[in-house]
Amino acid sequence: MLHKDFNLKEFSIPDHQPHRLIELAAKQKPSNINLSISALQEKIDQNRIKDISLIEWIWCIDNDQIWEAIPEEERKQLTLRIWRISQENKWLYFTLIRRLAWFYHGQKNVITSHLVNGFLLWSNSISVKDNLVIKILVALGANEPKKAMVKIICDQNLTHNELLPKINHVLPNLTIFKDYVLEIAPYFTKQLHPVTLDKVNWLLRCFEQMEETDQIKSVEYILNHLFTSIVGRYPELVNWLKTNYHNSSKQSKLSSQARQKLRIWIGAVNYQDFSNLVDLIAQRIGITDKEENQLNKRQGFWANYSNSFMRIKILLPMQSYEIINHDLRADQDVQRLRSDGSDETEICIFDLGENGFIVEFFRGRGSETRIFPQNDYIESVLFGSQPLSVKRIRKLGGEAHDHALAWQWSCEQLLRTKYQILPNTGTTSFIGLPPKYGRYDTSLGLPNPDDQKLNERQNQLQKWNRIINQLELEAKRSSY
Repeated sequence: MLHKDFNLKEFSIPDHQPHRLIELAAKQKPSNINLSISALQEKIDQNRIKDISLIEWIWCIDNDQIWEAIPEEERKQLTLRIWRISQENKWLYFTLIRRLAWFYHGQKNVITSHLVNGFLLWSNSISVKDNLVIKILVALGANEPKKAMVKIICDQNLTHNELLPKINHVLPNLTIFKDYVLEIAPYFTKQLHPVTLDKVNWLLRCFEQMEETDQIKSVEYILNHLFTSIVGRYPELVNWLKTNYHNSSKQSKLSSQARQKLRIWIGAVNYQDFSNLVDLIAQRIGITDKEENQLNKRQGFWANYSNSFMRIKILLPMQSYEIINHDLRADQDVQRLRSDGSDETEICIFDLGENGFIVEFFRGRGSETRIFPQNDYIESVLFGSQPLSVKRIRKLGGEAHDHALAWQWSCEQLLRTKYQILPNTGTTSFIGLPPKYGRYDTSLGLPNPDDQKLNERQNQLQKWNRIINQLELEAKRSSY
């Protein structure tokens, strides 16, 4: 282990230029200087380390040729002993480490190849294998040093800015210590396994500390190469991207493909929040089998529109809030629903950007889907900080749609023809519907139900219309 008093910060950077050898030699006592590898070996064998002059150390570090005077196995053992001695000799350690760094950076004449080979053996020893500087040097000597550097900072949970103070008092300021940051995104997408929340947070810290040009390149790479299935598990990543790139000047610097991917990711996370809410209500809230079946159908239906969901807001009645709020993420937009005498229901509000807003009433007599066009006032009410109630939302108006028989067919038609709200690009079959009724055509929509179903739908719709008209009237007359 390195000596406990070993403080490399006390050193100034030594001058290793060859012309300095003469000056160093002039400072040494003539009797102490013996420029032969055998003499150096003898002093080490006799534990006379203090008798080895600086000029002798530099001579053995600089010259490949003098090492040929001893057999190969002795050369190997001597290099290992020199590296071990450096653990107790500040100057020697500092000199070897910096020269090796320059060697790996392309300056091959600053250290003998024998000591380079000895380092590779010594770096695996128990006493130094966990030393960060040694790890960095091993990475610099790897076939792909930038990738190896990224693996180290990931394993150590360090960003580029956090690494530098730990090594810059020992290692020289090499360009690779800046350039390797562009390998962070490829490493995260292709080599890191498993992806965990800690690693996602590490990636975001790296993004935060990158120069803008590097950050944009890295975000572009992540958007185009990371699997959406991973993204869905870590909304923290999408929320960061949404905050820093959605509707910002930096978004315009991304490719159209990356911008589209960002929209898909945002929608995927928002839909997942909605889907998780449905599952929590079904598992934790005492709802009827009919209500649970209806929520499951909505869960399937809206999966077909997930790419459109720019943000969501969740409103919970008091009882539901107390039961499931602690199961929701802290960064979710969740509010308690103000009581106004209406039937108990959870509500989810979807922001579809320029295509407006969709409000889902999960339960109760109305249990409707309410569609609003894009409107600044409506947005300020639905996504503002003021408490909302069922009647307040219904009082805003919009267009209510039922959940009677074959409601998916009717709702898809309404969304497509009146509001230009379309399913996810590439949809050919609707999630949540049997193949017979789920086949989707971009021009015609879903298959028409048969006459019997349409007649039954009309009967159910008449009953629902009477209920929703009454509820809307009560909302208009209310003070909410």
